[in-house]
Amino acid sequence: MALFNGKRDSRRTQSRRSGFIHSVLSFTRLEIPALEMYETAVAFAPETDPITAHGELAEVFGQKAGEGEFLFRADSSIAGRYWVHSAAPWTRWPASAVSALEPKRSVIQLAEGLMYRFALQACAGRVRIVGNEKKIEPYLNRQDVEAWMRASALKCGFTPLMLDVSMQVLRFAHRGQKVKIDYAQIEGALEVAEPEAFKYRLCHGFGHHRRAGLGMMHLMT
Repeated sequence: MALFNGKRDSRRTQSRRSGFIHSVLSFTRLEIPALEMYETAVAFAPETDPITAHGELAEVFGQKAGEGEFLFRADSSIAGRYWVHSAAPWTRWPASAVSALEPKRSVIQLAEGLMYRFALQACAGRVRIVGNEKKIEPYLNRQDVEAWMRASALKCGFTPLMLDVSMQVLRFAHRGQKVKIDYAQIEGALEVAEPEAFKYRLCHGFGHHRRAGLGMMHLMT
């Protein structure tokens, strides 16, 4: 037994000197859940309304906003320009686009417990079915919006840490008709609670009227 131990110790010493240490321990790579997104900005003529812009973008991606391929929102500083988040980079500009940025790839880590600041423009409200049509009754005060956000947060895969809600109105004309949509500007901080559920919601958007450029959450570290 003493001879065996001596040989084993000799091998250990030799392995240490050569820079290799044998171990029965095994190591696995930590895989962090992540969402790969592409962000771009596309400019249409200044008078282009959100519904028309949506139609142009839907032709490029082959789906309506919020169906997993893309979400968009109006640029607050330049009329006719829209920011677009998509699951894949587009292969062509919309037909009537004036200009567009090359899609920028970003990887958003979604490990449980990660904290982000966020900004979100969303139309939250009650849904009524009238005949064969779905009618939305938007919440008109920030207390109802905050309650909606907190109630739906865990199902959407996150925990709200801080919320700041202000009520806004989106007005535009589409094909000669005036459109008015009440929505909320929501800012604050959140923590990832369930990565896959949060990933799904980031791709599909929050609330209603995504065809009008609402529902896209912007995350900031």
